[in-house]
Amino acid sequence: MKKLIAYVLVSMPCSSVAACDLSLIGTWKSDGPTTMAFLRDNAKLEPKAMEFLEALMGQMTLTFSDSELHQVMPDIEVPVDGQLRPFAGSDERKPYRLLFCGDSTIVWSAKRSFGTGDGATTFNFVGPDTVWVYMGSTEPGVPDLHAREYFQRVR
Repeated sequence: MKKLIAYVLVSMPCSSVAACDLSLIGTWKSDGPTTMAFLRDNAKLEPKAMEFLEALMGQMTLTFSDSELHQVMPDIEVPVDGQLRPFAGSDERKPYRLLFCGDSTIVWSAKRSFGTGDGATTFNFVGPDTVWVYMGSTEPGVPDLHAREYFQRVR
């Protein structure tokens, strides 16, 4: 009986991922206009922070294969104290794994871009090709914005 209970408990997360109707596969592009509309309506940010985020949002792409994430943020310029400054982008490939799949969410894990170890990210599906990600953080030096970044799947 103990073995049966242990088997059921261990296999539950796998079955929720295996039976997933949602998919990460494909390329997701940050949706700047939708993200900024949400921020203007819901976030309490200083005008300088909004201007900075407006330059950042809409730039990143995430491409998922069956086992690899290719994350690209191009080099751009962002406003800092009223002047445009270079913002170094990144281009990294890393393995990822699915941790959970529900009716409207997928939680996946990959190596953190900044810092050490793995981090979990929740994709909250608005539709099959639209998701939002919570922009909060517990990493030192990264502000907790209590906001969302929207992504659209590129078809």
